[in-house]
Amino acid sequence: MGSGNGGGSNGSSSGELIPEENFLGICSRELLARGGELLKRTRKGDLHWKIVSVYINRTGQVMLKMKSRHVAGTITKKKKNLVLEVMKDIPAWPGRHLLPGSDNFKYFALKTVLRGVVEFECRDQREYDLWTQGVSRLLSIAAEKNSRQKF
Repeated sequence: MGSGNGGGSNGSSSGELIPEENFLGICSRELLARGGELLKRTRKGDLHWKIVSVYINRTGQVMLKMKSRHVAGTITKKKKNLVLEVMKDIPAWPGRHLLPGSDNFKYFALKTVLRGVVEFECRDQREYDLWTQGVSRLLSIAAEKNSRQKF
């Protein structure tokens, strides 16, 4: 009933959709920010389930946040880490090939400022694509925003 803009505007000045504004881009950003459970390998080779989320903070940096879930169901927060890069196609972790369904497991890592390289295991290609493409997209969005702010 209101005149408004007909709901057709997406916020960009040209009226065209740009990659991060499409539905799937928004959904994957939302999923990454909300977080998901991934298996993380420590520097010593130990494996721990973590609730992992990645998001762009107020200052335009891509941040990795990992939380641990304990036996009693309590969740503890871990320190946040600045993400520099997504590293794809990490080799399979030793011994993981013995597990049922391990043919589908995929591995990736995030290079961070404080912790260095943090490796994760995904259960399948879909989960791997969500994390690797999603974090790569966040890094390019952040880089674009930061380069625009410099001018």
